[in-house]
Amino acid sequence: MNLESIQEFLINNIEYSWMIIMFFAFAESFLITGIFISSAILFSICIFLYNMEALSIFGIVPIAILGAHIGDISSFFLGKTIGPQILSTKVLTKRAKTIKRAQKFLDKFGPYTVLFGRFVPAIRALTPFLLGISDVKAVRFYIADVIACLLWGIALGFLVIGIGSIFG
Repeated sequence: MNLESIQEFLINNIEYSWMIIMFFAFAESFLITGIFISSAILFSICIFLYNMEALSIFGIVPIAILGAHIGDISSFFLGKTIGPQILSTKVLTKRAKTIKRAQKFLDKFGPYTVLFGRFVPAIRALTPFLLGISDVKAVRFYIADVIACLLWGIALGFLVIGIGSIFG
């Protein structure tokens, strides 16, 4: 599936535009799909829909925030659930010292890591998963992630308006 086919689908099925935004915001944030799906796709779709006037920026941003937050929460709890089993594998037990240092760092700077990770596409999907494995409490993660997603959504909105006006 390429960007042109997504755009063609949206032109023919404009009523599904909010679902597409939510799906790609979730997919680029979730560990399993975020490795393969680029945030550039979500960004391009948002610009396309904004320029088509299918959704206003006040429709695009909250939907993207919600999708990203659901993806982050899902990755966090995936880390809480299967993370310990992954850490006990033979390959990772050999690196126990390095993993302990990384866990100490995440325990100490967990909420700040969420903020940093939300703005770096290369680690966006991995950060919540790793924080789920660490001892970061779910409530601390949730609050930090809501703040991070809100800030990210505001930045997305400004970028969509700015770049959308150039290509519009």
